[in-house]
Amino acid sequence: MRRTRMMVAAVAAMALLAACGAGGGSNADDETIVFGGALPLTGWGSDAGQLNNRGYELWAKHVNEDGGILGKKVELKIYDDQSDPTTTARLYERLITQDKVDVLLAPWSDDMTMPATTVAEKHKKPMLTGGATLTDIWSRGYEYVSGLLPSSYDYVGVAIRLLGDKVASGAVLNNDALYTTGFGDAAVTNLEEQGITLTGREAYPGDTQNFAPAIAAIQGGSPELLVGGTGGADDAIQIVRAAKIAGLSPQAMYFTIAVVEPDFVESLGADAEYILGTTEWEPSLTELPGFDRFVEDYEAKHGEEPVEDVATAYGLAQVLQAAVKEAGELDDAKINTALRNLEMTTVFGTFKVDPETGMQTGKEIYVIQIQDGKREIVWPDSDKTSDLRFPMPAWSDR
Repeated sequence: MRRTRMMVAAVAAMALLAACGAGGGSNADDETIVFGGALPLTGWGSDAGQLNNRGYELWAKHVNEDGGILGKKVELKIYDDQSDPTTTARLYERLITQDKVDVLLAPWSDDMTMPATTVAEKHKKPMLTGGATLTDIWSRGYEYVSGLLPSSYDYVGVAIRLLGDKVASGAVLNNDALYTTGFGDAAVTNLEEQGITLTGREAYPGDTQNFAPAIAAIQGGSPELLVGGTGGADDAIQIVRAAKIAGLSPQAMYFTIAVVEPDFVESLGADAEYILGTTEWEPSLTELPGFDRFVEDYEAKHGEEPVEDVATAYGLAQVLQAAVKEAGELDDAKINTALRNLEMTTVFGTFKVDPETGMQTGKEIYVIQIQDGKREIVWPDSDKTSDLRFPMPAWSDR
């Protein structure tokens, strides 16, 4: 799987990254603008961390090819937080107080974003969050935090609302990490609002290998919908396999994050058919500005098409770039004001936040479904590439 392949590369680079950061240096050079952050290049979040890093790198390459920002070249400084929130907090403290980077780049996941934003707020250093959707991020009244992604409530909610008049009951199964627990909580809220009976909810540790007990615990309720608050392809793949073995055949299955990962379909094959997911970006959204250059250059370097995590980081950096240009100088207060008031379209899509809270209000969300081995957008109608296939046939009927 991709995680194994990426771990090999990440471990080899970790010592160098921890020592000096990708790109090296600080903002001592007046001709350079340093963008710094921490990502899970190793550990449980390494899949997404590596992809986000690729997005930042491609953005920096393009910016420098185009002449930089405010007449200055861009430099990246990315540390490996090893998927540990405590390490994330320490590294952002270092980036701000020791490295004195000009602009902060986002970490990944709610688990790492919560402590990182606390550090940023303490130092009044603007942070635009990326791979984070937890509602609690915005309930703290922070003035120097803005977000690129919509909340967990809407991320999970769009799929449940699409199915609201099609299913009568649902069960929730989520990883017990902070961000996936947030997905589970959002699922419960949306089920209740849609009048869908919750037949059961189970949480599992991130290192779970045997999902049979969790499947057995929810199977007795005969849910028509299974919502999986999963952190990636690995646990979702195991859940699907365990459901098939147990004969759990709901009318619909939905998983967070996992369905956008190529490993999901590659590993499950035909068993991935009909399964739903959510995405904020797909390669079919060709009308987004800069799309062709982004996709072509990424494919030329990495030999595969970009996925959501890559586009997230690239788009986030585009917003930061616009905020710096709007501010006209490397002044944190002015950059923060710009972030709270910008409205723009990036490679990732629409950016617009509530100027009071910094919470994202403009980003499009898409419901996807695996059909004939491919991800197809089935909602909204304006962007769909195929119609929803419902219900999912029982395993015994395939």
